[in-house]
Amino acid sequence: MTEKEILAQIEKMNEQRDHSYSEIMDFIENLPDAEKTPLVLCELARAYNNVAVCEDTDEIDTKLLKAAVAVLERIENEFPENDHLLNYRMGYALFYLDRAGEALERFKKALIGKPNDEDTEYFINWCTDRLAMPIYNKNFAQRIKDGWENFAAGESELRRLISEKADSDDITGLCGELLSDTFTNVCFEVGFNGEKYDLILSPEKDKLMLYLFAEFKKRAPESVTEHWNILLGRQPAGENFELGFHGKKLSRSDITVRIERNDDGCKVIGYGEQLAKVLAEDENEAFWIFDLLLDMTLGEIVNMRYIDFIDLEPKSFEGIPLLKLPEKIKELFGENEGWDSAESFLESGTGYEMKPREFAEDEYPTPRLDAFFGFACIPSFVNDYLNGEYEAFNKANSDGAAAGFIFFPVHVFEDDETSKRGEKILDFRDELERYITEKAGESGVFIGGASGYDNCYLDFLAWDLKPVLDAAAEFFAAQDTIPWAFYQSFRSDVKVLALMSDDDEQH
Repeated sequence: MTEKEILAQIEKMNEQRDHSYSEIMDFIENLPDAEKTPLVLCELARAYNNVAVCEDTDEIDTKLLKAAVAVLERIENEFPENDHLLNYRMGYALFYLDRAGEALERFKKALIGKPNDEDTEYFINWCTDRLAMPIYNKNFAQRIKDGWENFAAGESELRRLISEKADSDDITGLCGELLSDTFTNVCFEVGFNGEKYDLILSPEKDKLMLYLFAEFKKRAPESVTEHWNILLGRQPAGENFELGFHGKKLSRSDITVRIERNDDGCKVIGYGEQLAKVLAEDENEAFWIFDLLLDMTLGEIVNMRYIDFIDLEPKSFEGIPLLKLPEKIKELFGENEGWDSAESFLESGTGYEMKPREFAEDEYPTPRLDAFFGFACIPSFVNDYLNGEYEAFNKANSDGAAAGFIFFPVHVFEDDETSKRGEKILDFRDELERYITEKAGESGVFIGGASGYDNCYLDFLAWDLKPVLDAAAEFFAAQDTIPWAFYQSFRSDVKVLALMSDDDEQH
């Protein structure tokens, strides 16, 4: 059949009153590969979406939605950037996969391709509401529960494959499937240490993912931990470890490094004869190899926390062997107990200063633009918010975690001494944090805050947003002096939500 004939048949099936999207899906899937053109596959994605989100049931088939995304990603380059149908169908799949941030960008492109389209505008508004108050089909807390149930059901088969040294693609394929209920994208390694099996979750230098992995590990059931160690970050390898690439072996004993210390971390410069050859041919690959070697020497958590910058030299220099680097890093940073642990790293953060924006007397300050000082465990949330970029937020959102902050006015805190007024404000914020922790349990984690001339801010990452906001609302309702309090997602393009508001107060 020609493409025109296939599309006409699909349209005819759509027009039939008793048609089934499953029939359209089966029809396209059974076509010869040569007849599955980009336009035909775009119709297949539509069928996947419509079968996945059935009006007759509340169930959503995420596997079909993921299949739709995969199909559309495969053919995307065959369509104009703002093609309406492709972007609308991609946005639809992403939206029902709880990836509203990414979906919003797709629907905006779809609207460019077809201006004033009511369905597209409807989804744009729906996405914006979802981002302002992230409500998920499955939040991260539920995804953890489902994920461990899925892993527990299949881990014996995974252990068998590892023990029998099965094909690595079979092992990684099964493990990826077992983790897919929890994570949209996950980097991992598995193995056997002689006593127990290891599941190593690699954040790939992303502290947000480390928070998600830490919560996932914390909730691992005994039926899993009986057989498995759940490890955060790549672990240091033995001295005889060699990295294989392009049929060659690279030994760490051949690498020399030099360290340049800064305030909170250091820069590491490396050289090796084989590494220099790779550097001359492909700079990106050379840096990737060197960074991986640092992971395998220091452990990924130590590398993330203390190595701020890496560089490579094309010629040899005086330095220390790479294998001696752990001793040097411990000498520089190991004064406190737990300095190399993931838990300690998660509690650490970065202080920052800002120049507050000036607002007119009748203009209510945009949240956070009045801030002059803050502390962030995940700086990317703050940076993205201030710059109108939402990569970090969308990444958390795609796994059902809500990143946002609570803020309240500071003009009600009075004291003749500025320092004491500041202490009162921070004490009140600490009291709010303790109250939420007590009431909301393990529904989230606090990741920083900021002080502003108009407002005070408390930042958090929620696995289940509703208990956090309920506890915050309850806390503010019991206060006599606070006229209002709001919640804001870490997106400056969505509205704030009132936790408590006095109608007589301007805000």
